[in-house]
Amino acid sequence: MTTVTLDLPRQIYQKAAQIAQATKRPIEQVVVEWIQLPAERPGLSQDAALAGLNAMTTAELAQLARSTAPREDSDRLRRLLSLQEQRELTEAEHDEAVHLVEQEDLITLRKAKAIYLLKQRHALPDDLAALRS
Repeated sequence: MTTVTLDLPRQIYQKAAQIAQATKRPIEQVVVEWIQLPAERPGLSQDAALAGLNAMTTAELAQLARSTAPREDSDRLRRLLSLQEQRELTEAEHDEAVHLVEQEDLITLRKAKAIYLLKQRHALPDDLAALRS
């Protein structure tokens, strides 16, 4: 592990500290997770994917609820699924498809939790109102 010193804006530091306290983890771990690409996160569990959402502001939750998977990932997954209809995927292609599906599942899970929290706070924005139950 390499040590790096960062000068963070106060707002970002406070948010990291808030999440670290809420999830009972070191602030360094929270910041590393923010920096790390999803594909590099070893064994990211559902609990880890949802950690910290309760501490998010309403605006942050609304932004998360509106988020989507990166377009290139979605396009690649569609191509792999189309290819799978034509022939058997190679092991590398299969592994990539599984990984992309897992990432989309985590995004969907985080979005659902964000919408749930917004509803609990009676703060679901109008553009997300169609999601009301």
